[in-house]
Amino acid sequence: MKRQILYTLALALFLLPANSQTMRVNMGNVTYAIPATQAGEMLFTDGSYLTIGTKQFSIGEISSISIDDSTVDDNTIGVSYSDNEAKVVISGNLIPYITAKVTGAHVAIDAAANLEQEVTYTLSGTSANGSFYMDGSYPMNMVLNGLTLTNPDSAAINIQDGKKIGIHLVDGTTSQLSDGLTNVADNGSDGHKAALYVDGHSSWTGTGTLNLQGKVKHAFSCDEYALLNPGFGTINVVSSINDGFHISQYFEMQGGTINITASGDGIDVEKKKTDKDNNGMMILSGGTLNVTTSGNATKALKCESDMVVSGGFVTATTTGNAIYDAAEADISSNAAAKCDGTFTMTGGTLSLTSLGTGGKGLNATGAVTISGGDFTAVTTGGVYTYGALDTKPHAVKSDVNITLAGGNILSCASQDNGTAFKSDAYVLTNGATVMGIGGKATTPSNTSTHGFKKYTGVKVTGGSQLSYDGVTFSIPSIYNASSAKVLVSSPSM
Repeated sequence: MKRQILYTLALALFLLPANSQTMRVNMGNVTYAIPATQAGEMLFTDGSYLTIGTKQFSIGEISSISIDDSTVDDNTIGVSYSDNEAKVVISGNLIPYITAKVTGAHVAIDAAANLEQEVTYTLSGTSANGSFYMDGSYPMNMVLNGLTLTNPDSAAINIQDGKKIGIHLVDGTTSQLSDGLTNVADNGSDGHKAALYVDGHSSWTGTGTLNLQGKVKHAFSCDEYALLNPGFGTINVVSSINDGFHISQYFEMQGGTINITASGDGIDVEKKKTDKDNNGMMILSGGTLNVTTSGNATKALKCESDMVVSGGFVTATTTGNAIYDAAEADISSNAAAKCDGTFTMTGGTLSLTSLGTGGKGLNATGAVTISGGDFTAVTTGGVYTYGALDTKPHAVKSDVNITLAGGNILSCASQDNGTAFKSDAYVLTNGATVMGIGGKATTPSNTSTHGFKKYTGVKVTGGSQLSYDGVTFSIPSIYNASSAKVLVSSPSM
């Protein structure tokens, strides 16, 4: 048998330069595709090993060798899934650096530490019991080309590279990823963080579509920043037990469409422990973002530092209620947008809605400054009370000051003790077109650069228009108040 294999090898090597472009060394479900120009001198050792470049193949592990007229690009790895099977094709120049293991439709790839070129992994096909795992130490690219992948036991895709990860959604395709958990450890740990997990920073391109289901924890989690580039396609978080997106360092959206439905937070951005650029920030400058969360004490948009909105169309809604957090011995509120830093808006369209008790439309620990764009915040729930503690449904809340300097601003707070603009310092009407409605009145500082007027006992009906002093806004259909306090201000006042 060994003699027959050696004869086949010898014949293949003899024919390769003259009659073909690529030799394919097949080792089960892993294939090394070696261009003729890279084959070089291939040596047999003891009749048991074939050495190509620096890699030694055991002849006993080679299932077949074929030659064809195909071409293969350097620095590429293709992974195709079909039911309970996966096949991996590795370009010849990567032979010294890549180790691949395939078990059914579960693929694990390790890139050597001395690999110093970006590899592009293209994933396609369908499996209801498969996964993709990759570990390395150099930037890589992942192309999703109509991939449908469900892992019943862990993450569908788990990238442990730790560097820049380019993720490309092929134009005109739809990919779907879902995780699962059939074996739970004794300590109750879930064993993985998301259906799609990236250890590193991700940069997203391509106009395709990706659907995510986070059945155990998050739908997408990234250990460093996530950037959605201009012209990007669509990500749909169909459902997520915890956060839709859970990001470390920062989240930046320059384009694309993101739709998130989550039981936890919609987008949660944490600070890295070490000092990093934009640490803990959420930066929204383009695209369309729609987020809905249903869990109690959840936030549709949440970040541990500054939130900056300069463009795009953003709709954030939370339907859950505030709760008493025994661990913190305090009330934990829900909010459409929450930032532990400053909030700045200079453009775009932002609509924030909180339907639960004690909720906030926008809740910032730092200063709130709106100088452009169209801003709407609505709360409809009542006051949440726990013993001597309570939290009120304010539409815009800042622990510092609120400056309304430009743009069109409509703030509708629940008539149950909600305030349109609630500041622990001052509210300034500095040139924006403003209408603030609430159960409690907002009184701007007399240092404001533009005037304002206040009205009481106003009946506000959802779906209608309300006008005072040349300021007119359409009231959201979900908001009604039988006797509200109204604040108006405009550049002409």
